[in-house]
Amino acid sequence: MQPSTIDRMARALAGRRSRRQSLATLGGAVVALGAESALGRKRKNGSLYDRAKRRAERRASKKSSSEKSKSAAFPRDCRHFVIAAGPNRDAKFKHIDDDLRIELIPKGKNASARVLLDDDNNGPNGKNGDHIKVSPFTARVGDRIRIIARNEVVGGCELDEIWLHCIEGKGGKVKLNSRITPDQCRVNANKVGVFLDKTVRIKNK
Repeated sequence: MQPSTIDRMARALAGRRSRRQSLATLGGAVVALGAESALGRKRKNGSLYDRAKRRAERRASKKSSSEKSKSAAFPRDCRHFVIAAGPNRDAKFKHIDDDLRIELIPKGKNASARVLLDDDNNGPNGKNGDHIKVSPFTARVGDRIRIIARNEVVGGCELDEIWLHCIEGKGGKVKLNSRITPDQCRVNANKVGVFLDKTVRIKNK
């Protein structure tokens, strides 16, 4: 019978030691080699996993950024708009906690933002808790509406839904942002700072 590779290696390693001792030494070396190989595979797989995770996080970040700026479509002849707290264009804001700023950003690189609403009293709703209505304004296709909501006092935050209405021609309305309830805003309830910053571009249908 031809000697096996292991037998030949054992005899070569034996020297003055017994064949059994050599086999034991060789077996330990094989186990160690296998463990090292498995560890190498684990490290390699871990590296691949980390790279895949980073790619997924970058994709999620890009998706989040793209969702931050959306478009609102209206009839081509619409130039006059109003912002309301619901699908009824006369709906006032009743749940602003704490502050809300809405800007119109004209199309163009050097255009200055125009403030449509600036509730900055560091408390719920308007002055003395009054409900707020935004005055009508003119805008063009390509202009953007920016909504910035801040929590100025810890303990809770809330915001009505926000709609953009065309108030001429065939009219039309688009929801810019859904209502944010105290439960939905729980993660920001005890943080002072912005809890919503969203920009929407006006476009034709």
